[in-house]
Amino acid sequence: MNLAQIIAEADLLVPNEVPQADKVVWLNAVNQDFFNVVKIPKVARFTCVAAQADYVLPTDVRQKNIDSVLIGMFQYKSYDREDVTPAQNAYYFTDDTHKLTLYPAPYTDAQGFLRYRRIATSTFTTENLGSQPDAPEEYHWTYIPALAAYIANSQDDSVKAANYEGQYKSAWNVAAQNYQAGDVQ
Repeated sequence: MNLAQIIAEADLLVPNEVPQADKVVWLNAVNQDFFNVVKIPKVARFTCVAAQADYVLPTDVRQKNIDSVLIGMFQYKSYDREDVTPAQNAYYFTDDTHKLTLYPAPYTDAQGFLRYRRIATSTFTTENLGSQPDAPEEYHWTYIPALAAYIANSQDDSVKAANYEGQYKSAWNVAAQNYQAGDVQ
């Protein structure tokens, strides 16, 4: 389902005169909110080289979304945690450079494994209405009541807004529970 289809369906639910540009801004917010509620695990694998401490990871990895780092069979903890001591394996991740730094560097070549949560990476514009949301395809339909809730709120129809908000938030909560059970993408 693409943005144009989502907008058309939301317009059927809540007839309106809201400019298309406002709807696209709201869809960007919905896209971000989806991943604030639904924590979808994702895995990045990388090859560690003996004595090399720095590794560049995919651009969708963020420090706050890293859940686990394993190098070979050794667990690394974030330096941001208060319980990390200098004698432990630890890592630091820089969001702007996407660089993972390991302390100490691995002693031998090993497979690196990093589990993190997906984020929204797209920014929608009125020129790309054919693009799809970042959420898994089975949840694209939830963007329709979410956008309908925004439209209804803009028209001061709080009853309709609450109805549509309840629909999409309920679906997102079910999705969050399903992904919490361990479905990794």
